[in-house]
Amino acid sequence: MAEPAFPSPGIDFRSRLLIDRYSSVLSRLPLRRQASLADPCSPDATIWNLFRTLTQMNPARWVPDLLDRGRIQDVPSARDLAGGVAVTLWKKVKPPVERQEWLQRRAMRGEVTPPVGRKRKGRVVPLSHLRAEMKQRARSRLPLEEPVEIDVIVKCPLSVLFVEIPSPGDSPDQPADSDVSRTYLLRLVDAGLAYAESRSRTRRTAVGFSLLVLARDAATEEAWARALKALTRSEGRLRRSLPHRGDFDPAALIGNLGIAPWTSLGALLTGLRRAASDPLEIALLDRLLRHEKFSASPAAR
Repeated sequence: MAEPAFPSPGIDFRSRLLIDRYSSVLSRLPLRRQASLADPCSPDATIWNLFRTLTQMNPARWVPDLLDRGRIQDVPSARDLAGGVAVTLWKKVKPPVERQEWLQRRAMRGEVTPPVGRKRKGRVVPLSHLRAEMKQRARSRLPLEEPVEIDVIVKCPLSVLFVEIPSPGDSPDQPADSDVSRTYLLRLVDAGLAYAESRSRTRRTAVGFSLLVLARDAATEEAWARALKALTRSEGRLRRSLPHRGDFDPAALIGNLGIAPWTSLGALLTGLRRAASDPLEIALLDRLLRHEKFSASPAAR
């Protein structure tokens, strides 16, 4: 069992947090995340302040607006949201078991194609060596694909929203170590579908999945918008991109993968503040809007 990551005396991250400074969640974060929260050039403190503030509001007032930023079609109703939502930050989500089993079968047959160009001791590792290593991992029943870390998960009663906030330069087309055709965007989508399916089994009712990408600069927005458009261009392409999902219905994703600029959250918060009447909500929103400038990328301040 992994040891809990206690705060380092040298990392002063709580001073940058506006809300829930002493939440037990913080003490369980890895030290690299605590250091990132303390870094003025990182968006992590802003992400914490924003979404932990939103959890204090009626979800019927902000969840539909958040989804609308990315033009996501399946929006929960106020009745669906009456029971509240749960928000989790920086959670690692494993790929589905079916994906790992599919990869293991392919690795045993020598049919996987990991990205070439990986170097060790200054030399490029031959593809044959990479395939041999993956075959050995498959024999040992070790995972061949790592989890993805989701910036924000919004769990509604009948749906799950993954929010990805890529850093400038983070490519949606970055291939997985085990499969050159397995992009980072595909890993996000597949993990989200598996997460929603797990909740469906637990709750014994259908739970939908949506992905919203919040881009912090124009180049990132363009790259991710292009990747999302290419992925959803046809249902056949979606099926081929997820070969381990035999009974997959691509229609579940069409219209539920969206992108919006990070700066659009300023309008969301301003609208919440304008409609707020509760003194606590007013105080929380005023403090957030005063401290965080959503007219610019959090890394650009």
